[in-house]
Amino acid sequence: MSDSGSVQRHLSETALDQALKAAESGERARRLGFIKSLYQGDSVSDAIAREGHTTSTGYRWRKRWNEGGVDGLLPDYGGGRPPKLSPAAETAFLDEIAQRQPVSTATIEDILKTEFDVEYAADYLPRKLKSIGLTYQPPAREHVDRQEILEAAEWDDKAPVENTGRHPYNEQSSRTEAGWAIAE
Repeated sequence: MSDSGSVQRHLSETALDQALKAAESGERARRLGFIKSLYQGDSVSDAIAREGHTTSTGYRWRKRWNEGGVDGLLPDYGGGRPPKLSPAAETAFLDEIAQRQPVSTATIEDILKTEFDVEYAADYLPRKLKSIGLTYQPPAREHVDRQEILEAAEWDDKAPVENTGRHPYNEQSSRTEAGWAIAE
C-alpha cells in the first residue's frame, strides 16, 4: 500500500488536542493520536508504528476518519450477541425455579429447553445460572459425632453408629435436596 491519499481535517488541531486530552480510554487516545500524527505530516506507516499497530490498521483508521470523523474512527462494538433469554423470559424462569427449588441441573436444562426453547453449553450453564442469581446448594451433609466413629473403629465391632443407622465407613451419604436455588 502506498501513502497516497491525505487525511481530512474534520477538526482543527486545537480541537483535536482537546479531544485527545478528554479521551477517557486508551483506545480512543491511540486513534486520535494517530490522526494527530497524520495532521503533522507523518506517513500512515510512521504514525501507526507509534501506536503499536500494523500498517493495514493505519490505512483502515485513516479511511474511517476520512469517511466519518471522530465518530467514524472510534470502534463500534455493536453490543455483542443478544441474550438467549429475554429479560421477561429470565424473570419467568426465575419464578419457575423459585417454585421448585432446589432444582437439579438436569431439571434446569429440561425447563430451559421445553418452556423457553433455550440450550446452554454444559460448561457455560453454571456460570449463566450464577449470573442471574442462582447458587448451587450441595447435598446436606450428615453430622456424625467424631467420638462415636472413633469408638466404633477402635473396637472394630462393625456396628452402625446409632445416630446414622449405618456403618461409619460407609461412603454413601444422604444426597437429598441438592440443586440450584435462588441466592439469598
